[in-house]
Amino acid sequence: MKPANNLLPIDDLDRAIVNLSARINAATYELLVLIREFDERAGWLKWGLGNCAEWLHYRCDFSMNASREKVRVAGTRNETELVSFALTTTTARVEERCRELRCGTVDSLDDAQRAFANRSLRVNRDAERGTMTITIELPTETGELVAKAIDKARDDSTPKAEFVDESWSARQADALVSMACRSAPCARFRP
Repeated sequence: MKPANNLLPIDDLDRAIVNLSARINAATYELLVLIREFDERAGWLKWGLGNCAEWLHYRCDFSMNASREKVRVAGTRNETELVSFALTTTTARVEERCRELRCGTVDSLDDAQRAFANRSLRVNRDAERGTMTITIELPTETGELVAKAIDKARDDSTPKAEFVDESWSARQADALVSMACRSAPCARFRP
């Protein structure tokens, strides 16, 4: 960490962040243009893959969801509007706008219904170790709400991360237990 006397003034730091965000957005646009051309020319066939999203996942190490989203956004529909928007805002807002556009289609309704139908809860008890694994599969939007609730419970119940020796996942687990204890008596374990 830099000594206090070498820190950038807050206005310079603000400008640097905004400028870097604009360059990232411009680079993202350039990436999407290249992806669109690659997809239109079926470049992914050279690797024996079924589509451009699979190629992005394989060659660029994007998750399949991110790969599909990049291919979808790389399409020409709404390009001018999205580029104008991307050059004036943050990446998070661009992602949110793309999600809004994606969720406004007939296909998105089918995707949402499929995700809802596939939600699940699996519990695996390991008596030898005295542990339990809980796996929850939810539609992304609902899962994000659960993750935010766990993050908030963790933040509300633990000191700042730099002062805690535990791992992030251990604190997440403690936060989940804390949430459960608030909604039901929890005599056995208190984090």
